[in-house]
Amino acid sequence: MKFSVSAAARLYRKPRKTLYRHMALGRLAYSVAGDHGRTLDMSELIRCYGEPPAHDTGQTHRTHPKMSQVDTPDDTPQGDSALLEEMRRQTAVIERMADRIEQLEEAMRALPAPQAPGAVEPEAEPATTPPRDFSDLLARFEARTKPD
Repeated sequence: MKFSVSAAARLYRKPRKTLYRHMALGRLAYSVAGDHGRTLDMSELIRCYGEPPAHDTGQTHRTHPKMSQVDTPDDTPQGDSALLEEMRRQTAVIERMADRIEQLEEAMRALPAPQAPGAVEPEAEPATTPPRDFSDLLARFEARTKPD
């Protein structure tokens, strides 16, 4: 639900100047309507100022007949069907992501368990002394590559 600055000021019983100051400071987010007027979303007003005070008649802001609410495209049946379709698309994306997560979890379970730190792998060669010089290194290489 969106409100003009004047309607929001009446709703919260605040001067418009205060709302404009909060918008300029970045405390209160707003959007610009087609007629270049600023509109304030109800959720943003609640975030910034809390729930609006009840009116003298005991009615809340939702049922007050004099509040000038700005119409948005989402307030139409076409907007509702567009939102419903978007929700269906998002649900399908979430389901695909959940399936992919399950596949990845299964693939992780199929991996071998990690070795404990410091454990020697069975294929590892026993530790040898470092070569003394190049000829010692060359002799070790020849011994490994020598055909049996």
